[in-house]
Amino acid sequence: MESLNLDNLFEIYQKEIAEDIKVDELSLKDKAMLVPTIKHKWVGRLMTHKVQLRKLNEAKKKAIKNMANNSPIPLSKATLEQAATNDSNVIKIQESIDRLEIIIEYLEKVEKLTTSLTWDCKNLIDLQKLETT
Repeated sequence: MESLNLDNLFEIYQKEIAEDIKVDELSLKDKAMLVPTIKHKWVGRLMTHKVQLRKLNEAKKKAIKNMANNSPIPLSKATLEQAATNDSNVIKIQESIDRLEIIIEYLEKVEKLTTSLTWDCKNLIDLQKLETT
């Protein structure tokens, strides 16, 4: 299973979202017009990671099933689960799952943030209109 460098990815995403939500008076209208594109980008990343999570969960199940099939004696479910917690391949997969779940949780919050960005831009534009009249 490929190793996901999720720690660096989290830092990259933090920097990107900071740029995506940055708004100033001069670029407010442009930012408001980009909101659907920004939201699409982050929702796409969220869904990509959810697909990766599903694949990792399938790989974990497959690794545990292989352990059961390769065992010279039949293993109970509890014994198999205990053996899986000590298997290096399963441990690596589980670590990737844990990191990916954190990224997914972060991206779900980013998606909510980008949804509110529409209203934030609208409110700022309305405020500018009030200030200029």
